[in-house]
Amino acid sequence: MKAGDLVTYSFQRARWAKGQSVHIGLVVETGNFGYANADVKVLWQGEAKASRETRKFLTLVEEINASR
Repeated sequence: MKAGDLVTYSFQRARWAKGQSVHIGLVVETGNFGYANADVKVLWQGEAKASRETRKFLTLVEEINASR
């Protein structure tokens, strides 16, 4: 995962594959943010500020599209 990647939460992967709506975010920064093992900052659609996330709970949107 790197800055510029589109992601969604891993638990929403099946919804995306079925064409249903999911949260989509843009990775804006990677690193160690010291909060619950957060290692990426994601700007989620409709939000004004990036939030800290843990990459093991996220999935690249490109990977989901490739598996269709």
